[in-house]
Amino acid sequence: MYETNLILGVAGLPPESARNCVQELSPIPNGEFRKSINGDSLFLETSERKRYRSVVSCKDVNSPLADGIWVGSQITVGCIQNLWQSIDIGELKTRLIRPAVAGSVCVVNNFGDPIKFKLSDNEVELYRTYDEKVFVCFRPWLTMQVTDFSLVTDEWGMSGGWKLTLEEV
Repeated sequence: MYETNLILGVAGLPPESARNCVQELSPIPNGEFRKSINGDSLFLETSERKRYRSVVSCKDVNSPLADGIWVGSQITVGCIQNLWQSIDIGELKTRLIRPAVAGSVCVVNNFGDPIKFKLSDNEVELYRTYDEKVFVCFRPWLTMQVTDFSLVTDEWGMSGGWKLTLEEV
């Protein structure tokens, strides 16, 4: 049994180092807001690149292996956070926006009822079309660069913690 769904491709997560992890996943801004002369808010997009920033934190007894986690290091991360996509009415398939962690993909209708599907080469294919939108949920694999990493130890409380800040490359 694993203590977490988090996967760090370069380092390990020793026992009692990653229970109750929290992951925040947020889009990296690729533009800025400006006001028009009429006072309307405009978003000036500078790129079509859609990337994520992630902060993973955990308080546990031990710290993870720090070997290979340095500012500037590139690592693969099997996220805790789920991403959702929809399959439009009448469509049979969709390509996932990121590679999925094995076993994390599920497809449901508006009521949360499971829908049978097959997954091949990061593409979800339904066995039949539906008269409503269908939703695909999955945990993504992201290739990320470490922007900050810290370890914390509470000597008298006999506990530790860590925080890892990353940006998708």
